[in-house]
Amino acid sequence: MSSQSKRRQCIGYGFVAFAAGVIILYIGLFWNPQDAEQEAINTAWHEFAHEVAELTTTVQRAPFNQDDQTAADGYRHAARLLSTFLADATDFSDPNYPQFTRFPNAVARIGWDNPDNLYLSFRVRGDHEYRLRGNVRNFDLVTFVVYNGVIGRKPVWKLRTISRLASPDLDVDADGNFALTLSAEPQHGNWLPLTPEASVVIVRRIVSDWELTDPGVWEVVNLTTLGRGAPRATPESIMAGLQGAAEHARSLRTLLTIGHRLVFQLRLSPNEMSDPVASNTDFPMSEPFQAVSRGYFKLESDEALIVEVPVADCAYTGFQLANPWMESPDYGSHQTSLNHATVHVDADQRIRYVVSEQDPGTPNWIDTAGYKEGSLFARWSYCSEDPSAITSRVVQVADLPDLVPTDTPRVSPEERARIIASRQLALSRRYAGGL
Repeated sequence: MSSQSKRRQCIGYGFVAFAAGVIILYIGLFWNPQDAEQEAINTAWHEFAHEVAELTTTVQRAPFNQDDQTAADGYRHAARLLSTFLADATDFSDPNYPQFTRFPNAVARIGWDNPDNLYLSFRVRGDHEYRLRGNVRNFDLVTFVVYNGVIGRKPVWKLRTISRLASPDLDVDADGNFALTLSAEPQHGNWLPLTPEASVVIVRRIVSDWELTDPGVWEVVNLTTLGRGAPRATPESIMAGLQGAAEHARSLRTLLTIGHRLVFQLRLSPNEMSDPVASNTDFPMSEPFQAVSRGYFKLESDEALIVEVPVADCAYTGFQLANPWMESPDYGSHQTSLNHATVHVDADQRIRYVVSEQDPGTPNWIDTAGYKEGSLFARWSYCSEDPSAITSRVVQVADLPDLVPTDTPRVSPEERARIIASRQLALSRRYAGGL
């Protein structure tokens, strides 16, 4: 054998040895055979991923999804819901060791979420006792409602309100602090009943003055488990949570699509507002202390919708719009909402909201934020009497100066910029602690 052949043979042996060494090293470092239980978890993860992929169909089939911008908004909306539900399912869903979640929040928005509302929620079980502490000083109204489930995770016809309480009925100290007990057995002082089917508590903290960004100290504890360490999450509970989060996002989005289609596009004529109707406590996740009025806007760029509403004696009133996905637009950078503290009341004691894409220079402008259509939602909370005689009409933006009272003040572009800046700064302070 020639010396050249020997060199080639040595190189071949060396390559084989090197490859074998790499394979052995890889097996030693990374080979990880799965047992039957691990394979079951792997399968559950694949099912979770499939459920996430199914969100595509949910967004795609929405009847109002008619252009690329709406589609993009829909996928962003679905992603927001999924991220929030994943955090809830994997970290905040244990009623034995409850933690506050802020949903809706600055990112995940749903079902006409109120820009004036600092939402809190936590999980409960009916056979445990809980203590909730907080402060109501800087809020117009705080309500506490116990439900037997959440929309999207339980059939809507099975959802019920268990119990409810509002801040005017709370015993608070001179600084606005309170302590509230939640339990099946009646308690002295502030008490909210629980039943065996109790599942979640939603706290709605309404603030009309966005400069009041100090919510005080809030705390919730399960007195039944207080002082005992939480057990490690089981593989089954983790995978069930992931699967449930994806199913929740898809089913909720489907319900909202149906709701927008039936309640607005088919039931209501465009550009009109219904008279206020008191919330039905049997309606899924309703707020029992308010009356609501709904509308559906569809406007061209040069059109405006004037909605006239009488002044009402309420703890809180608010008017807002939502996009077709039923989430509030960017209410920091756009004046898409107003409340009783920020609205202008005309001399005849009527409020005239102007919904339009263009800034009409009126104080009660509701900016459509670039949306050609969407829904309108008005709230009247804890009122002595709900308002009536609501009217609406479509006009040309150019004709507005002749259609509003002569004493209606004008808002200059510079003043509008200052208003928007104050909203942006207030929201930055509101969510400085995160979502």
